[in-house]
Amino acid sequence: MGKYTASVKDHLILPARVSVTPGREHEFNSMGLAVPDPAAVRLVIDTGSKRTTLTPGLLRHLRANLGGSARLITPRGTGHTALFWIRLEFPEAGLAPFPEILVARLPMPAALGQFHGLLGRDLLRRWESCDYQGLRGRYTVRDTPGLLGWLRLWL
Repeated sequence: MGKYTASVKDHLILPARVSVTPGREHEFNSMGLAVPDPAAVRLVIDTGSKRTTLTPGLLRHLRANLGGSARLITPRGTGHTALFWIRLEFPEAGLAPFPEILVARLPMPAALGQFHGLLGRDLLRRWESCDYQGLRGRYTVRDTPGLLGWLRLWL
């Protein structure tokens, strides 16, 4: 369905939009509550991260449904955090959305404070490819095989 290519300066950044899941939106509507507005976010693609994360403030804004807990291992140590159900879309990138995914609540380090979370391997593995072209200073994400993807079967 989609292919997104962007230049790389310091980090591999993927623009996205995060919102509540369709089920949570239905809950808000049926209770007569305002549905939290979707938020434009910038995620750092992190192939070393097992899970996709979002910042606590963003998850508070969404009032997302709790989905359990998980153990996280970070450079700062090991701990447990809550998981939340959210919807993740990529209107600017043209990639297929994830209507219901679990993300971990994790603050970003101060040096990465301009970003809203990490896009981890849990979502990267659902796409066809994420290709970093170092010499060209760019990366490409494909959510499905490209036009000539069938050639891979023969190579």
